[in-house]
Amino acid sequence: MTTPELISRIAREYGLEPRAIAERQSGYRNHSYRIMNSSGQPVNLIIYKREPGILERIRRANFVSNALATRGLPTRRTLGPITQLQNDHYLRYAALYTYLPGTTIPWEAYTQRHLKLLGAAMSQIHTELADLTPPPDFPEAAIDYLEITTRMARYFGDPEVQAAAQSKLDLVMPLKLFAHLTGLLNLCRHLPQQQILHLDFVRSNLLFQATPSGPEISGILDFEKTALGHPVFDIARTLAFLLVDSKYKTDSQVRKYFLVSGYNKRGPKPFSDPIIRGRLDLLEELINLFLVHDFYKFLRHNPYESLAQNEHFVRTRDLLTARGLLQSGTPVAPSRAKPVL
Repeated sequence: MTTPELISRIAREYGLEPRAIAERQSGYRNHSYRIMNSSGQPVNLIIYKREPGILERIRRANFVSNALATRGLPTRRTLGPITQLQNDHYLRYAALYTYLPGTTIPWEAYTQRHLKLLGAAMSQIHTELADLTPPPDFPEAAIDYLEITTRMARYFGDPEVQAAAQSKLDLVMPLKLFAHLTGLLNLCRHLPQQQILHLDFVRSNLLFQATPSGPEISGILDFEKTALGHPVFDIARTLAFLLVDSKYKTDSQVRKYFLVSGYNKRGPKPFSDPIIRGRLDLLEELINLFLVHDFYKFLRHNPYESLAQNEHFVRTRDLLTARGLLQSGTPVAPSRAKPVL
């Protein structure tokens, strides 16, 4: 358990005399604390959870976030080195950052303007990161998702999982899909225009603040999933999130506001979807990948019996069914899955 005394001690190690410490905010990989220093300025202390490879993740995230902050984007900037928190049982890490104002907003509150702002911000991120040389051993998005696809294939190939999904959810995930995704990701490793990406540009990592002219993005958070890949990976990840979460927008409206009006018209450089060997709509294929991954996480982390009451699960399930990637009853080949590449 992290105590106010520990937070104060860490702050003093960074040369701060904390005046006030706000209530802890918990994320997937960290706990965050807003600290008011003696001059009344807020800073952000983040204590990271234990996880294999977390130090390398923090270093990569800080490298990218610092670079974007230097170029004028609303991302966190480090205020000192990563510090170690050691006790008798385990080691954790902490770091101090600039404080970004604003709040996340409910997923149903995303308006046309919010979607355009997201598209424009992502386009700017891609433009600024296109010429940023990554440190050695920077991960590749395609390799990361090949590992994820292998885990998903193993999970959905388990006879007990198949029986439970069919009896409790009346759903079947065709296993041929995972061989197709594996072939697709292997081809993605050789795409041109590989660069650093965010890869978690979703609601929980975006802060908004009201201005006289309307809402504006005031913070872009959490670069811990950053990796190398073609920008289509980032766009597909965010579109998969928006197609589920933009409850009051149609599929065509989400694409128009985020990608056409936001990314292409308001961003520095329009998106061009790479067509692999003239056969594949890569953006749609990767949207499928991210929707399947989200569906997998729902099943892994929730009792099957409770999923029908989870609106995000229901909307993800319905999207996958409409796209031919889930069936009810006896499994058949998915309509959108192409032959293994």
